[in-house]
Amino acid sequence: MSRRTLISLIVPLVLVATYFGVTGYIRAKVTDLIQHAVDKPLPDFQLVDRNGKSWSKKDLAGKRAVLHFFRSHCHSCDVEAPAIRELEQSKPDDVVWLHVMTDVVLDVTPATTEATIARKKFTEPILMADVAFVELFHKAKWAQVTPITYIVDPKGVVRYGLRGRQEAATVRDAIAAVGS
Repeated sequence: MSRRTLISLIVPLVLVATYFGVTGYIRAKVTDLIQHAVDKPLPDFQLVDRNGKSWSKKDLAGKRAVLHFFRSHCHSCDVEAPAIRELEQSKPDDVVWLHVMTDVVLDVTPATTEATIARKKFTEPILMADVAFVELFHKAKWAQVTPITYIVDPKGVVRYGLRGRQEAATVRDAIAAVGS
């Protein structure tokens, strides 16, 4: 076997191994960040929804809460949207559902953001994450990969961090598990 043939076989193998090694490392790091948030208090945040209502951690006190992070240009966010809409319609009365959209900090155009929101057809409040909000969650060493759904108990403690596209039953079970 010639040296050239050997190199042409080894280089692609090294590139593939590197790709899987790096993506595996990143996935593990994000999973660690998500798990770091579990059993920790929700950070004190302040955001305004698209209707102008201000929301903070205090607004969630005594209630179960769902913080659903999503963004434009997210295939998994699009795939899970029907399940999320189903959950919005069937959520218990003591559950506050807040969508947290990260488009602003990702420099997504307003037109794209508006198109995404229209396509999702969510009925619960959509909060637009700003730089201060993202920095607060980074400081707490939380992940805001999208989609991710954090389930918070009535005492303000995160009990679940559900990474990636979720089925309605998984989120429903997590909400039920935190009690009321």
